[in-house]
Amino acid sequence: MTINVSRRNALKLIGAGIGGLIIGVATASMILPRGQGRTTTTVTVTETKGVTVTPTQTTTPPGAVQQQGITVWGQGPEPESHYRFDNIVTAGNRVSKIVSLAGGRAEIRIGGEYSTAAWSDYRTKLQNALSAGTAPDIFIEAHHAVAPLSEAGWILALDDFVKQYWDWGYNDFIEGLWSSVRYKGKIYAIPQDTEARPIYYRKDLLKKLGWSDTEIEELPNRILKGDFTFQDMLETAAEAVSKGVVQPGYGIWHRPNAGPDWPIPYLAFGGTLYDEGKNVLVADMKIWYKVFEWFYQASMRQKKAIWDKLIGLDFNRDVHPTVVAGKVLFWWGGTWHKGQWIGSFGLKEEDFWKYYGFALYPPGSRGGNPVTLSQPLAYFIYSRSRNPELAFLLVTLASDTYLNSLHAVESAHLAIRYSQLSHPIYAKDRFLKETGYMVAYAKYQPNHPKWGTYSQLIFETIRGIEGGALDPDRALNTFSTSLQRQLGESVVIRE
Repeated sequence: MTINVSRRNALKLIGAGIGGLIIGVATASMILPRGQGRTTTTVTVTETKGVTVTPTQTTTPPGAVQQQGITVWGQGPEPESHYRFDNIVTAGNRVSKIVSLAGGRAEIRIGGEYSTAAWSDYRTKLQNALSAGTAPDIFIEAHHAVAPLSEAGWILALDDFVKQYWDWGYNDFIEGLWSSVRYKGKIYAIPQDTEARPIYYRKDLLKKLGWSDTEIEELPNRILKGDFTFQDMLETAAEAVSKGVVQPGYGIWHRPNAGPDWPIPYLAFGGTLYDEGKNVLVADMKIWYKVFEWFYQASMRQKKAIWDKLIGLDFNRDVHPTVVAGKVLFWWGGTWHKGQWIGSFGLKEEDFWKYYGFALYPPGSRGGNPVTLSQPLAYFIYSRSRNPELAFLLVTLASDTYLNSLHAVESAHLAIRYSQLSHPIYAKDRFLKETGYMVAYAKYQPNHPKWGTYSQLIFETIRGIEGGALDPDRALNTFSTSLQRQLGESVVIRE
């Protein structure tokens, strides 16, 4: 393929405002005289667990060059997702190369960091930077941040850029992903990846309960058909406890802290979280009661399937090592956990396939529809960026089929582009191939400014049930009262 780029058009790729200081990164403003060659920029990022480190940048010019700096904050927290930062660096190098070949004398310097800190710590840091006016040009956040960040005026609506660069790859994005980053009819972010949140189950533990190999292999299909329900999962876990296959509280494990997974049981029982047309959150109390009753039955006071000390454990110190050790029958996880277990917790690829199966969350009632939740992460452009079009161009190039497939395979995330599904890197990954169907069953968290409050109240209520403070009736009353008091007209309560 031949690309003809005039020097004038190549420089337009860099945009206005070359030189000076970009937020958080000092960039030299120098002009390379014609005929003195080109420069190269090296960006080195040292990533330490829980610590963000500003990259060191070494520029080696055969002559002076005019440079443009862009800052990027990538976030894991898992180290396997480092391509969220690295692909922007690669994009910057590609733009610099194109400009150089076109006779230009400008290049991109990427500064910033890749963080493996907890999401709560990363978000606190991001919030402080946004409030102080020192945020990076590009940053990673979950899709549901579009509502509060846009209401605060901290991010750009990207519709005009998406339209302008549509045939640079956005025409290849999986169509359903656009709804995850749209708020009040506008696009506020570019999906960086997506995922599904399946249930994992240990095949060896099911065998100890008397399941045949055929029955184990058929479990995902039974869930698809609505023939294995949430209650069936609970009864299976309770049986494993009663027969000593797993210790009490180890039948079903879920995340140990607040997060996006908690509405999934409500969705499985047929609940609705959001009325997009009216832009209001929705809480169906009859369905929430079913959910709270289920968690009460699963608690240590009833069937002893879920440990009352589970909430409060540490993911990396406690949860993942326990699941990888084969002590838990059902784990409510994410596709990326497979990548973490192999990359960071010593699980061998062959042992994953030997011991683990995975499936959608089963429906709440027989004959119902299974479900999962997807929380696409996305690139956001800071509203005070000095060169938003350049930032957007880098995001566009970082969303390349090959580059995003590298990220998907290493971190066990799902494709954002149709062309990834047949790309050799992506298509040869068995796990991504076998979980791809789950996206069709995925729900998204509401893009509403008050969703964070709603989500936190779900978590606190279930924590109260598992910890022994609430029974289903008290849980429902507390939950309903708190929703009305804290959300007011932002939520519709259906009795």
